[in-house]
Amino acid sequence: MQMTKNGIPIDIPSQRKKAPTTKKFNAHKDFYKFKRFATMVGYEDGCNVIATVPMGHPEFKALLKQGYRVIDIWDRRDIA
Repeated sequence: MQMTKNGIPIDIPSQRKKAPTTKKFNAHKDFYKFKRFATMVGYEDGCNVIATVPMGHPEFKALLKQGYRVIDIWDRRDIA
């Protein structure tokens, strides 16, 4: 970076660092089928596990049977 004789940095656009690119969200094929989701917490192999599951999906009921607890229920924002 260039500086003036007084130590003030000079902004030269061609010498700026490039901003990192962001990754696009690739949703699972089941994501757009469901409107309401649940955030669940459970305990497996000595670790706390947090899972986000659609409430209408069969896996939601399976996790409840395994002892997971529902900590939050939310709707997708992109649905008007």
